[in-house]
Amino acid sequence: MNLFLSPSARPPARHRGNHPPAPKNRANTGNSTKPIFLDDGAMLVLRPIDPADVDALIRAFKRMTPEQVRARVFHALSELPEPVARAMCRTDPDEGVALVATDPDGAEIRGEARVHFDPVTQSAELAIAIDPEYTGRGLGRILVENLIEASKAHGALEIWGDTQAGNFAMLRLTRRLGFEHQRKREEAGLVRFSLNLDPACAHECNPDR
Repeated sequence: MNLFLSPSARPPARHRGNHPPAPKNRANTGNSTKPIFLDDGAMLVLRPIDPADVDALIRAFKRMTPEQVRARVFHALSELPEPVARAMCRTDPDEGVALVATDPDGAEIRGEARVHFDPVTQSAELAIAIDPEYTGRGLGRILVENLIEASKAHGALEIWGDTQAGNFAMLRLTRRLGFEHQRKREEAGLVRFSLNLDPACAHECNPDR
């Protein structure tokens, strides 16, 4: 499985009802630049990925540890091929949202995360990568929270992803954000995390709200 490129069609999401597609709101899909502050007070800049980010994205990939690479692409990869980097830096807002967190001067990418929208299942598949020096500082949480909001704005009913069973950092992060975890029977080494975004189901499941 290669989460760098648009994923293939997936089985229907579990939290599905006979709901018409929600209206899309591109104004809330990350199409802006804003400062973000990590848990230790450090400031980065959050913005959509740009075609000019190819070289910075390749450098960011080279800084990842072998464990991080396997967690992202599920196999060993020494460097990010330039054609793949170029494809990653161009996103169609109807198909997905890709965000990067950069240094204040924009020179280096410290975090990259994206969702791919599946119009059939009305779900969003999540993938994320963090610079080793910026793990454990709240950057992953910020990126995922922003992509949750972008997915809601797009009308997705669920956001989900797969991660290795040993990727404890990702499992902790998603559990803290309310995702459910399920071990994949067909791939024992993977865990699927998913979060229901369907407002109707959320109301039914939380009648006191």
